[in-house]
Amino acid sequence: MSHETRARATASPAVPSPAEKAGRRLRKLSLIWAGLFVPATVLAGIVALTTENAARCVEYGDGCGSTPGYAYLGSLAVAAVAFVVAQGAARTTVTRTAFRVQLGAEAVFLMLVMTAFE
Repeated sequence: MSHETRARATASPAVPSPAEKAGRRLRKLSLIWAGLFVPATVLAGIVALTTENAARCVEYGDGCGSTPGYAYLGSLAVAAVAFVVAQGAARTTVTRTAFRVQLGAEAVFLMLVMTAFE
């Protein structure tokens, strides 16, 4: 190994660019929001069960929501795919878009849970 090659090999690691830092930050935020999704769903379910319509639905079977199950599954699938894309994308613009889609799909699912007994 020549002196120049050895000097390049032992040089300090490259400083990450602002785009790389933004990508790491977005991946971390995506992971945090995915982790908070389960407690938020539990809380939304508790809020939905405190309504008068929920009691009528549970006791008498009327007044239950008419939202089809595929709406719930669709929003969960979109959130899951967006999470995977946000964690694996190399470009910051793709990561940012996937993170926003993930947040939107999670918000749609939570709204569906909260309006389940309307």
